Amino acid sequence: MFVKLVKLPRMRVISFHSWGEFIGDPEIKTHQKLEEWIRKVGISIDPLEHLVFGFNNPLPKFNEKGEQIASKEKPYGYEIWVIIPEDFKVEDTLSIKNVGGGLYAVVSVKGANNIGNGWQALIEWISNNDKYSLHPKCRGLLNYYDNDKVEHGITGLELHVNYPEIGEENLHLDLYAPVVEKD
Repeated sequence: MFVKLVKLPRMRVISFHSWGEFIGDPEIKTHQKLEEWIRKVGISIDPLEHLVFGFNNPLPKFNEKGEQIASKEKPYGYEIWVIIPEDFKVEDTLSIKNVGGGLYAVVSVKGANNIGNGWQALIEWISNNDKYSLHPKCRGLLNYYDNDKVEHGITGLELHVNYPEIGEENLHLDLYAPVVEKD
């Protein structure tokens, strides 16, 4: 596994969020919201100009076997950010956030079935690293929901490298875990 370090700049993003009652449900709903907005506005998402990040928000619950679960009683959320320039005009109904930058350890995965293993390997790499540790404000790679300004929160991010491909096999993500240099 190849891990690279990436410093993300401060970003202005449009945020889309959905809740789901089964694994995969909020991701699909959130992508549908993004696609509806793209059609409505009539733009194309250029991966070089409009990076698309996603993340669970909040995370699904886990059962006694350590498997992710979701239900009507225990839903989880998924949020997508589309990076936009400062002068990009957006309608008032959209959620705009200003996100602080930071240093991230990054690994690439291909195929939806490799996401969990990718996160596990990345966190293991950080845990065993002599120079970097997981950002101290990172609380399990979650919890941005309902914050207008997320500068005080830190989360893991999934860069959708080949957006709009979101199929099981074609999905290509770069997984970003926030890190800091050890003293």
